[in-house]
Amino acid sequence: MTSTFDKNISLAGRTALITGGASGMGRASALLFATQGAHVVIVDRNGLAADEAVAEIRRAGGSAESHHVDLVNQAALNDFVDAFLREHDVLDILFNHAGLPAPAGFDYDAQSFNTCMTINVWVPMILTKRFLPLLRKSRSASVICTSSIAGLKAVSFFPTYSASKAALIQYVKSIAQLLAPEGIRVNAICPGATDTPALRRDIADGIVRATMEEISASVPLRRMGTPEDMAHMALFLASDASSFMTGVAVPVDGGATA
Repeated sequence: MTSTFDKNISLAGRTALITGGASGMGRASALLFATQGAHVVIVDRNGLAADEAVAEIRRAGGSAESHHVDLVNQAALNDFVDAFLREHDVLDILFNHAGLPAPAGFDYDAQSFNTCMTINVWVPMILTKRFLPLLRKSRSASVICTSSIAGLKAVSFFPTYSASKAALIQYVKSIAQLLAPEGIRVNAICPGATDTPALRRDIADGIVRATMEEISASVPLRRMGTPEDMAHMALFLASDASSFMTGVAVPVDGGATA
């Protein structure tokens, strides 16, 4: 028997665009959205990984397409959006997940600052603006942005990254109010420490100056989050199960912000 919740969590018949959808939290969300019936559009600078994610979705009987786009490149971003607007009539879910870290402490410079702010703040802003005509055609439009608990509380060793994620949260809250009269919901996910390939690379590169064990021990639940933990929240926010939620930045952090 299908419950009311099962019906509300379903994404059947909806189109969901996920930036940074080829790995980690983005990939987990793409796979999960597809199991719930969404046609998933994966946008990622790693074209091979995006194609592999699409192939996995299709093998499981789902529907997906991939686009190789370096979103930091404004010309490439514009070309992708122009093509998508020509080829699609409606967009139900825009998941602005793609993001990048920044140098630790005072190691930032103009270039690293601009790159961080571009992908973490400007890209979600411009994609949301450009895709508004398609979102307005949906009867259940949901915009989701991936922020971070670093945008909710001070993280002294990541000042540039923290600034970008705090700015993103305020953008989410502002446009949530702007778009609420139209029924378009806008929310943010704020992951805590999450075991992703990106985090492991950052540790190996010295961007994150802690071990996996040290990070796990710092979480009240005594474990790191998984990409699937974040995907479950993304699905909830994308679906009708969260139909009365907008303008919220939700920590998914094992108690770290408590």
